[in-house]
Amino acid sequence: MKKIVVIEIGVMRIFVVLLQLLFLKIYTNHTSIYELGIYYFLFTLSYSLNAFLLVPLDYFQQSQLYLLKKLGASLRSFLGINKNVLKISAALVVLSIIVCYFVDPADTKLIPIIVLLALSTYLVTLLRGFVNNLEQRRAAIYTLLLEGVLKIVLYILYLKFLTPSAFLILGALLSASFITLIILLIIVKNTKEYKYDKLQVFPSNQIIKFAYPISVGAVINWIQLQGYRMILVPLGLVEIVGIYGTVANVGISGMNALSTIYSQLFVPNLYKTHGAYIKKYLTYAIVCIIVVITVGLTFSHLIIGLLTKSTFVKYSWLILYGIISEAGNFLIGGLTIYLTIKNLTKATLKASITGLVAFFMSFGLLYLLHFVNVYTIGLPIIFTQMVITIYLAIIVYRIRK
Repeated sequence: MKKIVVIEIGVMRIFVVLLQLLFLKIYTNHTSIYELGIYYFLFTLSYSLNAFLLVPLDYFQQSQLYLLKKLGASLRSFLGINKNVLKISAALVVLSIIVCYFVDPADTKLIPIIVLLALSTYLVTLLRGFVNNLEQRRAAIYTLLLEGVLKIVLYILYLKFLTPSAFLILGALLSASFITLIILLIIVKNTKEYKYDKLQVFPSNQIIKFAYPISVGAVINWIQLQGYRMILVPLGLVEIVGIYGTVANVGISGMNALSTIYSQLFVPNLYKTHGAYIKKYLTYAIVCIIVVITVGLTFSHLIIGLLTKSTFVKYSWLILYGIISEAGNFLIGGLTIYLTIKNLTKATLKASITGLVAFFMSFGLLYLLHFVNVYTIGLPIIFTQMVITIYLAIIVYRIRK
């Protein structure tokens, strides 16, 4: 029975990947390179909230999930944390709108979408993580599949009434995420773990102590992987961001597809074994990465031609940057989970700071040499991912030894 579920999840995840790539194909064919650059800029701006606050809270709650189950406490124990998240998000929307109104009133409409997309993405990821880690893997993958369908359907629907733009892509993403969120809420509310009467209280100092190193690390990771967008778009290099972001995103999507399947299947083993599964987890993950790199490089022209438009084919080898950067996230994610299980989140902070130094040194070198272009902006990203991965791997090796 377990093997059947694994096969089913694998097949469904392939469909999820195909939907992601179809969505990429549709919006790149309807959107100018300039608007694509703006979209990547705004999406990165939205993710900044996730990096600063939401990702660490997700990690904290996932790490406490099996503890709650062991104590017979309800998932409603997490409601207090997330009510505060909603309050902070609402305050941020109001404050941002006020500031934006005086700076540039035309951009005011973007603020709610940017913040709400960050919030909705966080809640969907959080709830899907609960569902997956509570062994309802089918429900987790099918909601992911549904979200992929919704993005495409809603984007096509919006195209009938609105001009193709960065705003339109973000609107489709937000709408799909919100609908998926409602469905996940219903699933979680119907779990036995939600209906338990006992509640566990999480002191603020416990959450802050756990979360702040991850928060700093997530912000640093945001700068490392997406900071080029925040730097280059204000400098007027919007089309460079559009080209690189589109091609690299194909590689990211492919690698992320495989890593997501892998994580859904094997991350629960890390939690269940209190980290003892980490060696097998990393070994098999590296094999998966090598396969994706080989396929990506061999068929890069064909892949980019099929999934974007002809304009991007001559940049097809940039797909490698996307694959390697996401492969870094794949490995770093597993190593970080191990360290959070061992309550050693400060180690992730040290690794992130080391990576940030590596990023600014390499990016600064490119800038000083006047060598910043579409072919080189990925170099600091993959160099940084390698530095962080090696740093964390050394720490985990010493702990296990």
